[in-house]
Amino acid sequence: MICARGRPVTLGIVTGSGELPDDTAAGGGPGAAVPVRRARRADLASPDSAGSQAADGRPRAAGTVTRTVARMVARTAAGLARACHPGPAAAVTTLVTALVSVAGWGPAGTALTALAVLTGQLSVGWCNDVVDAARDAAGGRTAKPIVAGLVSARTVRAAAFAALAACVPLSLACGVVAGATHLFAVAAAWVYNLWLKGTAASWAPYAAGFGAVPVFVTAGTPGHALPVSLPAPLPAWWVVLAAALLGCAAHLANVLPDIETDVATGVRGWPQRLGAARVRVVLPLPLLAASVLLVVAPPGPAGPAGWLALAGVAACAAAGLLLGRRVPVAPFAAAVGAAGIDVLLLAATPGVITAG
Repeated sequence: MICARGRPVTLGIVTGSGELPDDTAAGGGPGAAVPVRRARRADLASPDSAGSQAADGRPRAAGTVTRTVARMVARTAAGLARACHPGPAAAVTTLVTALVSVAGWGPAGTALTALAVLTGQLSVGWCNDVVDAARDAAGGRTAKPIVAGLVSARTVRAAAFAALAACVPLSLACGVVAGATHLFAVAAAWVYNLWLKGTAASWAPYAAGFGAVPVFVTAGTPGHALPVSLPAPLPAWWVVLAAALLGCAAHLANVLPDIETDVATGVRGWPQRLGAARVRVVLPLPLLAASVLLVVAPPGPAGPAGWLALAGVAACAAAGLLLGRRVPVAPFAAAVGAAGIDVLLLAATPGVITAG
């Protein structure tokens, strides 16, 4: 909850009477009351009356109100920034934006994609925190902004729907097919939040959402973004499968730090059923499988860049596995690093996004 922090004395100044003090008390007796009042009113009306206004307290009261409002706004903004899951939101937005830039969308298309993906990720993150607010409170997750009282659930819910509303036109501006594909991915994430998170199929929205990324990129490339270009070309099947595998890895990495608390509060998704120890062992597998597909599936022999990329992904996976117990964010960082290498691998393989 957001609480105003005004002190009683400030409230007294703000809501107190606007009458001047009794002029008799100021000296001069009853006969001097009118001249003194007029003089004081003249002082208050004068540009040089800053000292009198400060003594009267009104400027300070207005300043206090302004500072209080500023603190409330800053507190709410900080709460919303933490509630949107900034790490995953930034990672997904950056990777997809880099991918469309490599695919040749141009500066305008790349910027539009960044806005569409960012608003979609913000809506998903805020939706997730609202849905989980009761469980977070029950689990004592005081680091969560709603539980900590930095921002109310109502405010986060309103922000989620506002971001979703902005995401729709921004996505469709990328092209009808590309926009519909991105909105499908965002819808899959909302379905995860609202329904599938606590089921054995919790991996499915991640696989569907990440698997939709190559389709989005292909459909929005220059020459394919307008409705007249329907049907849009499809990316290579192994690119879609590799992206879906990265989605499964992202799911495991994202949930891993919270598995014990999730189980305690009744969340029984795929990672929770595996348990933290098994997740650490399983997590490198989809990362490596996705990268192997991207190296060996394209036509022709794999070049040195492909094998070097595969070695880099293996190093990321090993680091996440070895450091995951001591550094909770290591598996997620490793997954992001592997995905970044795969984007570079796609960039080094001409035509891979639009290959049929």
